[in-house]
Amino acid sequence: MAELVPTRLFGIRFNRAFDIATVIAVAIWQVTAALTALVAHGDHYTSFALAAAVWAVQLVIVVAGAALLLRRVRRAAVIWPLAAVDIVTGAAIVTSCPGEEHLKINWAWATVGLIGVLLLLHRPLCELIVLLILNAGIVLVALVVTGALHRHSAAGFVTLGYASASIQLALMAGARVFQFSGGMAAEAAAERWAIATQEAIFAEVAVARQDRYQAVQARVAPILQGLAGGTISPADPDVRHRCAAAEAVLRRLLTEQDDVPHPMLRALQSGIDAAVRRGVIVDVTPIGTPPPMTEELGTALVEIPLAVLATARTHARITVVAAVAGGISISILTEGDAAVPHRPSTDGVIVTSDRDGDLFWLEARWESQ
Repeated sequence: MAELVPTRLFGIRFNRAFDIATVIAVAIWQVTAALTALVAHGDHYTSFALAAAVWAVQLVIVVAGAALLLRRVRRAAVIWPLAAVDIVTGAAIVTSCPGEEHLKINWAWATVGLIGVLLLLHRPLCELIVLLILNAGIVLVALVVTGALHRHSAAGFVTLGYASASIQLALMAGARVFQFSGGMAAEAAAERWAIATQEAIFAEVAVARQDRYQAVQARVAPILQGLAGGTISPADPDVRHRCAAAEAVLRRLLTEQDDVPHPMLRALQSGIDAAVRRGVIVDVTPIGTPPPMTEELGTALVEIPLAVLATARTHARITVVAAVAGGISISILTEGDAAVPHRPSTDGVIVTSDRDGDLFWLEARWESQ
């Protein structure tokens, strides 16, 4: 799920560019071409006040449609009432256009279609086709009723209808192309992001391993030199403890196989390294393969076991068990006066503990849903 987030975000931003372009195109048409036609032919309308009111209502619909489009609102219950008002504005302007000049001064015919694109850009294409048919039908009926339908006006009707519908359908097609190409670009970007993340983890793991090798070398070299030179005795308990701590670290380094450690294991390793630097012998026993999880969940799962590990004095045994069903548990056995930290469990992590004399045991368990 985490890998889908960059893809989704990139796709949304990619497609949003086309949405913004559509809003700008419709807005420019409304405040330039439509307004210019309204003013230029103002004395030809039977009611200039009605024509101006229609233009104002359409401008309001453009603003509302732009807000809905940029907010990705696509619900029919919200979109289609505005589309219905859009169609009504087209019918209203028809009543103010004389029949013989209808095709010349009716700017609302194209505006209704463009507003329809703005409202229905991410709705099924058939809905826009229905709106365009209704819009063209209103104009055709007006020509018939006023007796202005003849050979020349019919040719003009077909030409203007084809020209306006082509632009509007091209915008819808462009939105579909952007959605498809945006998805492909998003997948490519997500793949590059995943590769870059993996390379960064590779580098981080390599540096961490090198640091641990150097730490082991710094710990082991003086012991070996002292044993070889006879300056320290293998019977000394402190020397034995130092050898055991170095051996535990070296054994873990030699058995590491994952180039990209599990998020939980990466979070656990930092606490283990800190304990080893204090001289604690830490034995880690992994059983099974940990299930996929986010960095946040991995950190929450190891938080309380690491708090117990921080109190260990000489020795701690950590067992990581991955269940077949997808759950995982981390248990720690240590000595001393360790106690369960007063921290609320999160992300479904269940913590149990027990004490037997000087030994303290704690388990943090998480089960996948």
